[in-house]
Amino acid sequence: MLGWGDLVPKLERLKNPLGKLEIQLRFDIQYLASIRHMIKTGQISKVAVEFEQGVELQHKFKTNNVNYEPLVTQFNAYLDEIERRNKLVVQALDGQLVKLPGYALPLETSATAVTEFLLVPSIGACIHTPVPPPNQMVFVKLNQSYQAKRLYEPVWITGRIKLEQKKKAVVYSDGESGVESSYTLMGVKVVPYKNEF
Repeated sequence: MLGWGDLVPKLERLKNPLGKLEIQLRFDIQYLASIRHMIKTGQISKVAVEFEQGVELQHKFKTNNVNYEPLVTQFNAYLDEIERRNKLVVQALDGQLVKLPGYALPLETSATAVTEFLLVPSIGACIHTPVPPPNQMVFVKLNQSYQAKRLYEPVWITGRIKLEQKKKAVVYSDGESGVESSYTLMGVKVVPYKNEF
């Protein structure tokens, strides 16, 4: 029997490099870094309110003689390391027969008899943001269809786990979104969740 923490490699805890800064400065640096990320990824343009807020923050830093660029660089490296760790898997699990509890999120919301779904650790995962990291989502492929009674049904899954990166589209009533998982479970048994402790 596995818990969700068992899917995450045991690593030394990361420390926010801005942790010793005065709290307002820390928030300002983190916000500037997030604005730059949104610009870089095309989420906002130069006419967005956030872009102007970024310009104002830079002006504030310069006025107060704050050497902010190295701080932004350190914080971005910290976020990159978090993103890298969120995709890491536990190598020893590959090929193991496991039992894992979670919430079944069918990839098609209209289907009741499902053969593929995402197993997620919390109700509402993938619909609300941020979505769980890839090593906290399991793509489940069943050898027989499962009669899902509702969205996010709590279940126990038994099957063979594989280390396999997948990107799947989750369909909502108003569109779809791509989500990543780091594990695939070839499910042989699905039962409604009952606390076994």
